Amino acid sequence: MDNALGLVNLGINQSHTADQAILLELAASHGCQITEVVTIDDQTFMPTTLIAHTAHTTRASAILAPSLAHFGTATKALTLACALVVPGTVIPRAAGWTPYR
Repeated sequence: MDNALGLVNLGINQSHTADQAILLELAASHGCQITEVVTIDDQTFMPTTLIAHTAHTTRASAILAPSLAHFGTATKALTLACALVVPGTVIPRAAGWTPYR
């Protein structure tokens, strides 16, 4: 079972309970286990770096979020680290730099 990182942007979420349920459903349907959930908001310092670093340290193969809006402007950058998974969409990891080479 692959590791996955959950992501919740408090500036986007409407229901913490619903967001958690979506993350668990995504993990189950994609054969992943969520090793950690990163919670960010408008005050988070360098959120893209935080998310990418946490994905790397947890050896996540995917970052799961309740919707694409939770990734904000970091969507393209985060695909260099992992696949991004939201309900109905999987954005594959982009070819490019990897810390594992």
